[in-house]
Amino acid sequence: AVDVAALYVAPALLFIRTGRFWEPVIVAVVATALTFVADAPPLSAAGVDASGLRWLVQVLVIWLSAGAVAYHRRSSDRWTKRIAHEQDSLRGTIARLEQLRHALDAAAIVAVTDQRGIITDVNDKFCEISKYSREELLGQDHRIVNSGYHPAEFMRELWRTIARGRVWRGEICNRAKDGSFYWVDTTIVPFCDARGKPRQYLAIRSEITQRKAAEARLAEQAALAQLGELAAVVAHEVRNPLAGLRGALEVLRPRLGDGRPERDVVQAMIDRIDVLNAKVNDILRFARPQAPSLAAVHLEPLCREAVQSARAAIGGAAPELVLAVEPLAVHGDAEMLRAALLNLLLNACQSGADRIEVTASASGGECRIAVRDNGSGIPQDVAARVFEAFYTTKKSGTGLGLPIVKRLTELQGGRVSLRAREGGGTVAELTFPRHAESAVDPRRALALA
Repeated sequence: AVDVAALYVAPALLFIRTGRFWEPVIVAVVATALTFVADAPPLSAAGVDASGLRWLVQVLVIWLSAGAVAYHRRSSDRWTKRIAHEQDSLRGTIARLEQLRHALDAAAIVAVTDQRGIITDVNDKFCEISKYSREELLGQDHRIVNSGYHPAEFMRELWRTIARGRVWRGEICNRAKDGSFYWVDTTIVPFCDARGKPRQYLAIRSEITQRKAAEARLAEQAALAQLGELAAVVAHEVRNPLAGLRGALEVLRPRLGDGRPERDVVQAMIDRIDVLNAKVNDILRFARPQAPSLAAVHLEPLCREAVQSARAAIGGAAPELVLAVEPLAVHGDAEMLRAALLNLLLNACQSGADRIEVTASASGGECRIAVRDNGSGIPQDVAARVFEAFYTTKKSGTGLGLPIVKRLTELQGGRVSLRAREGGGTVAELTFPRHAESAVDPRRALALA
């Protein structure tokens, strides 16, 4: 009986993988009708005989099979719809996340680190501002962009905050691969595990370099206004008496015979007055510089004079000074440019270098004067602050040397930069607009310089 019923069950089983859930029921109705016609048991008063039982078994097999297939199809359709709905929802979520990622990439600098601070992911904007490739950043910690500007306690407090699972917000100065500095407004969000321990950190930053530069200019202008008032007092109350005191000592010194100890004391007093007067001059030059007189300035004679002045100032301890300057003209003030270049040369001579190269070259509408030394270089924790007024690492320095260079250069429409030299040392570079005359006649150049 079961073998005969299987012939009718086979069409119903075809709907297990495809078809609608009610189609096996139709097959069962048709199969029941066919078995009834072909193998219907005779009706008798005695009841159901063996052939009737066989027919009932066939019908039962047919309907059980059809019911099972119909239930399977019904369940399968429900699961298919549910899976399709979940897939649509997942695709929508992925699309929204992709849109958020695109918006975040366009507006923010993003980096992900593990609990040790090792970078595991960065976006394109991070690579763009840091000037490192993604391959160079992954697997490194954030010390790779550490500028050294912030004190150690600042960084320790940052790590203490996020290690406790709290969000940290603040402004950080970082250093790019090329040595340039940039400021970012930073939010660091810890992702914690079930125990509340951070397992990774998400840092979202926005660049604020221009804003910090504007703030620095405003602060500098306010400081310069106060310094200008002080400079006027210094010029009148200090500089003039110093000049009178030095003159009196110069008159007194020849009257003291050679070999007398008083003569050495007078000379020492004159030397100290000269040092003090130089510092007063630095303050005046920085606070109240004269307006530049812009004209064509030929670089070759000007650089040669600056090199000779540096040799004379350093004396016998001067390192080797090499001059390689193309015959170029810049648009600037000769005296200001000479003072700025001499200051850079003196800094290079005091860096422990045994060789200093002075070069000048042109690119497009600009000329670059570079002073390259092979000295000790600028420490990383100092490089970000070298142009701050009164910031110095020298025991006897005023902290105005490089700020004066920056101020004099910018008054002429130029710019100054410092960067580490490959192999050790420092490269100081002055950039000025190139004059329309690419080269000037040497005789005229001497007059211009």
